[in-house]
Amino acid sequence: MSVSKFAAFFVIATALFFFSKPVSAQAAQPSVSSAASDEDETALTGGHWTKAIQADLVAEKFDNLDRMAAQYRSEKSRFAGGAWKLTAFYGALDKPQLTDKDTRDHLEHLKHWIAERPESITARVALATSLHRWAWVARGNGMADTVTAEGWRLFGERIDESLKVLKAAANLHEQCPQWYSEMMIVGLAQSWDAKRMEEIFEQGIQYEPGYFHLYKQYANYLLPKWDGKPGDATAFAKTSADNVGGEQGDQIYFHIATAVIGKSGREFGVHEMDWPRIQRGYQSLTAQYGTTRWLKNEIAFLAWKFHDAAFARQQFELIGDRWERGVWRDRVYFDRARDWAQRHS
Repeated sequence: MSVSKFAAFFVIATALFFFSKPVSAQAAQPSVSSAASDEDETALTGGHWTKAIQADLVAEKFDNLDRMAAQYRSEKSRFAGGAWKLTAFYGALDKPQLTDKDTRDHLEHLKHWIAERPESITARVALATSLHRWAWVARGNGMADTVTAEGWRLFGERIDESLKVLKAAANLHEQCPQWYSEMMIVGLAQSWDAKRMEEIFEQGIQYEPGYFHLYKQYANYLLPKWDGKPGDATAFAKTSADNVGGEQGDQIYFHIATAVIGKSGREFGVHEMDWPRIQRGYQSLTAQYGTTRWLKNEIAFLAWKFHDAAFARQQFELIGDRWERGVWRDRVYFDRARDWAQRHS
């Protein structure tokens, strides 16, 4: 993998999530959290809910954790804005540790979970997730020529260990859509070929068609900075949205746009993607699930990239000063886009 690929992947691996016979997704309708605002969502994902999950792991109350994850999978539970509770659950389990000793202690809890409950798909996915993060801690965030020989060795060992954990979970009775996302993260780190990655993606959406993180992971893999060619990721967005169809297809298109636009060159994807369809996807998503501060910032960012000043100004008025670093990187970038919208609308 090239220098630029390794440097870029660190962002994906820390931000974002062998072959098994696909299982048909359950027909239950998504369960939306009672939270109706971004304030409530933040309280859930960053407050008591997250701390309770972490406390259960430290106390090794594995039955509680397995029940929670099983409920989120079966009910397809969402937060306001449509984010999957299952994805946030794994994020809560993998809160970044401060030192290698902290991480080793954290990994020991996860390994105890597997030993005590060997049929738990949740325990194995959680362990794989933490191993991914620890691999990138060893490698660091610099260019490839700044990485030490020891850093490369640990990176490779930890990614390999993560793959072994995931393979061991491939034929468990219970499956999990995040398993497929984690497999694609490993595939990106190990430069899997397109056929192998596509097989994992297709199996994932057969198991859980609504798990939009799978679309985002695969679209990222198709970017030119990885193993794709110009136009691959945006063509995938259209094909995927068309295959799903209707409002759900438009929602998928919006989610893929948030993963593609602006992530590989200043204007990448802008001239290839359909801005009205992105807007329809956003409007459908928020009509179904409500909105959040994150979503408001995402659509404002996209409006700025597509030079729709009037639409962008409306969103900036809703955002006020509540900008998101994960969308804008820094306050200067946010202020520049907001000032532009005010001048041109």
